[in-house]
This record gives sequence, structure tokens and C-alpha cells, in this order.
Amino acid sequence: MAKPWQWPLGGLVAAVVGALFVPVGGLLWVHLGVTLGAVVTLVRMANREIPFPVAVAQWRLGADAPDVLRARVLSAAACLQQGQPGLAVYRLKAVLPDLTRVLGADHPDTLSARCLSVQLRGETGDLPDRNATVDQLIADTTRVLGPGHPDTLAALYCRAEWRNQDGRTDEAEAAYVDVVTTATEHLGAEHDTTLIARSSLTILRHDRADQTADGAAAAVDDMTAVVDAMERALGADNPTTASTRRLLTQWQNARSRKAP
Repeated sequence: MAKPWQWPLGGLVAAVVGALFVPVGGLLWVHLGVTLGAVVTLVRMANREIPFPVAVAQWRLGADAPDVLRARVLSAAACLQQGQPGLAVYRLKAVLPDLTRVLGADHPDTLSARCLSVQLRGETGDLPDRNATVDQLIADTTRVLGPGHPDTLAALYCRAEWRNQDGRTDEAEAAYVDVVTTATEHLGAEHDTTLIARSSLTILRHDRADQTADGAAAAVDDMTAVVDAMERALGADNPTTASTRRLLTQWQNARSRKAP
């Protein structure tokens, strides 16, 4: 059984055994209440690191079974859908050393988990130097997985986003162009990754245009082409398409108000 779950199971056994030696009466109920409360706390702590179904699979297959390690990564990814990025980071930190030890640092599963961990930790401020970390990640994923792999492209996009957030707009623009170029070459011009990167690049250029007539017009034209491509490739009702269309409409309305 996984180590985190050994404590609650041991606590449960201790509660049952202890109850055999406590006289029947009020003291017995106090004993059961205290010990079971402690067991519940231990269960919550264990489930935070490894969900119980994964712990059962680990008990059956072994802690180092690749399927068990993948399940632990998936449990971390599931935390994102539940709005718990902190828990996702916690579980990834716990499983990454095991992935590296069992599968190796260059195994695709290890790199994929590392990519997700870097993205989350960079967004939550858990990395001392997120830019240097993502640069190293890009170098490793490009070397092992290739420039067109989704994990490499995700890391490239992170680099562009973080450069932009840090106010390094020249570097951010070059990084966005890198994502668009690489994604177009390997995935196609109308792949969602390509289109999202194109929209982010256009937003950056629109913001940098300082609302000059030529700059704003060029950005509106570029975003119009992006929205048209999104509607063809992703569908008009896709959330990404809808949000990008709303932004384009705002830009167009702003131009109309300034036109007179």
C-alpha cells in the first residue's frame, strides 16, 4: 500500500483494537469519536498526495509500475478541472522524482509531467526563475520529442506568455512568432495551437501599436483573419472562437467611434 495510506489504515486498526480494551459505556464512545476523527484527518492527508483508487492500483501493481505513475500524473491534471492548481502542483512534485527514477529524465511521460509542472508553478509563482526554467524545458523537449511535439509547443507558448507578462515585449513577440512558425510547420495553419498563438501575437501587436491608426487597422485585419480561421477549424460556437470574436468586435467598435 502507498506510504501515505499506511497511516490511516494503521490508525483504523489501532482504533478497532483499542476499542476491544475499553469498557462499554461513555468512555468507549469517546475513544471511538477521537480515534475515528484522527483517522478521517489522516485519510484526507493521504488522499491529498495519492487518491485512494490510485493507492489501490499501486498496492496491486507496485509503486513503480508505469501505469500507476501515469495515473498519479492524471490525478494531478484532474485537479485543474476541479479548480485546485495548488493540489496539482503538490501531486506533480511528489510523482516527478519517481518518474525520473523509474522511467528516466528523457522519457516522454517524465517530460510531459515536467512540462505541466513548470506551467503551473510558473503561473502560481512557485519558480525562482520561471524564464530560465522554461528555456531549459524547451531545450530538453526539443531534443527528445522534437520541435513539433505538443509539450514543446506548450513550453514555447509559456515562454511567450511569461515574457509578455514580464513586460519584455520584444522578446515576447519573437517568442510568439516562434510558436506560430513551428506550429504551422508541424500542425498546420488552422490547428488550434497555431490559431491561439496567432491571436496572442495579434493582441500583443495591437497593444504595442499605441492605438495609432495604421497599427490598430493592421491588428484588426490580422484578428479578422484569425477569427475566420477559428470559425472554419474550431467552429463558431467554440469558446476560444467566441472570446476572440468578442475581442475583435470591441476593436472594431473602438475604431468606429474614433473614425469621425
